[in-house]
Formats: sequence, structure tokens, C-alpha cells
Amino acid sequence: MRPIPPAPSLPSDLPYLLGFIAFFALPFCAYVVLVAGGGVKLPASKPKGSGYRLFGPFFIGYYYWLLSPLFRLALRSRLTPNHVTLLALVVAMVTSVAIGTGHFALASALLITGGTLDIVDGQLARLKTMTTLRGAFLDSTVDRLCDGLVFGGCVVYYAGTPMMFVALAVLVMSFTVSYARARAEALGVAGTEGLMQRADRLTLLGIALAFSPYFGHRAEGFGPHPFYAITAGSLCLLAVLSTVTAVSRILWTLNQLMPRPQVGESRDRDDGRPARLPGVQSGEAGPRLNPKTERALRLDG
Repeated sequence: MRPIPPAPSLPSDLPYLLGFIAFFALPFCAYVVLVAGGGVKLPASKPKGSGYRLFGPFFIGYYYWLLSPLFRLALRSRLTPNHVTLLALVVAMVTSVAIGTGHFALASALLITGGTLDIVDGQLARLKTMTTLRGAFLDSTVDRLCDGLVFGGCVVYYAGTPMMFVALAVLVMSFTVSYARARAEALGVAGTEGLMQRADRLTLLGIALAFSPYFGHRAEGFGPHPFYAITAGSLCLLAVLSTVTAVSRILWTLNQLMPRPQVGESRDRDDGRPARLPGVQSGEAGPRLNPKTERALRLDG
């Protein structure tokens, strides 16, 4: 019996990949020309803090410039930032299903759409002067849910293989990266950005998902469950870089929270009293936290 040859790759794989590249590459070329000619100003760089981010102001400015027509459209609409935030959650649910069932091309488009909505809701809140604490809380919470859904889809797709543990590591470290920054900022420590932020994670994964079907089908045929080496490789890279980012944020924050002697005090006190910690008030009853710091410490008791 003659062996059955692997099925050829789907005709849609190559057109989708070329369309994906053209959609981002052609505007990027125009953006480079505009930046070189002074037609577009780059956003200001943030202080280094715990580390520089993977995609700096040049790429951030590019994507905001690319989305500027969408910002204007959203501004003219009746949508509120919370509407956009909840829509991003719905998109993340569908993205999770697409990844878990192996529809990586569709998942790449959905993932980038969801990430774009996360940018739009913040920009819409600023443009419509609708920034509120409730909205900020909802946005941050939905972001964590979206991360869990997306990387949870990767866990499901690679279930039963070593890549499942890599995907789990990315999932855990993505939460750790986000929590370390939120907790540090609640304690008054800024500068905990680091290398691999949420937008960087989604960008790398979205690109890998877009390239995987064409090259995966060419290498493995159109089997029932391709390995998709490009996506697997991106998850390995995300696991390493997210771990580095989490550790750098933790160490940076711990260093910033180290007790430091006040002006006029010697580094080694000889009066038997401990140095004051940031956010701690002294009194006859002993040291106590000021109200702002106390509220921050109670966030996750």
C-alpha cells in the first residue's frame, strides 16, 4: 500500500500571512518616513527604572499613529471606555477558544483586535475626560482575565506535551509581572516597567500565531494537531523574558523599599532606635502607617 502523503497547506495560509505582513509593514514604512521628516513626534521615553521595555517609544508611537483614525471614530461614537473594555473581554474569550482548537490564524487577528481595544478604551477615557477610579479598576481586572484566557488557550492546545508546562509558566509569570507593578505602585514605588510588559507579550504571541499556520503546515502537513514550532518557540521566549521581567521588578521594588537614613542621620544609628521606614509615622504609641500606606497594604491582605 502506498503511503498517504501529507495534505498540502490550506490555500488561505499564504494570502493571510502576506496580508498580515502588508497590513503592518506598509504603514510602518510611511511612519518611518514621517518620523525622519519630523512629521510625527515620538512619545517621551520613561525612566529606565527596573529595565527598558522590549518595544520602546518608536514602536509604541507607530501603533498609536496607526490607530489614530480609530481613536477619532471612537470619539465620535456613543461608546464609553467601559463598553470597549467589556468588548475586549468578549474578544479574549473567542481568542481563547480559537487558540485551544488550533485556529491560530484566526486567533492572531482576534488577539491583536483585543489588544487594540485595550488601547482604545484608555485613549477614549482621556479624550472624553471620562477617567475614573472605577474604570481603571475594571480595565486592570479585565486585562488579567484576558491574559488568563489567552494563555489558558495555549495551555489547552499543548495539553499533554512539555509545551503545556511552558505555557503554564507564561501564564503564571504574566500575572506575577502585572501584580508586581500594581503592588509596587500601591506602595508608592514607580519605575517598575521592565522588559516584557503586557503589550509586548501580546505582540510577540500575535506575530507567532500569524506565522505558524503557513510554516507549520509546510513542515508538518495539515495533520489533526500540528505542533506549530513558531508559536511553541515564542512561548519559550515569553516564559524566559517574563521571568526576567518579574524578577527585575521584584528586586527593583525591594531595593526602593529598603529603609534609608533620613537627612542628618548617620547610616548606623547608635541610639538603639530603628530607622524610619517609608510611609511610617512615629508616635508615642510606636510607629504606625500613615493612612495612604495602610490602605495600600490592605489591598491584597
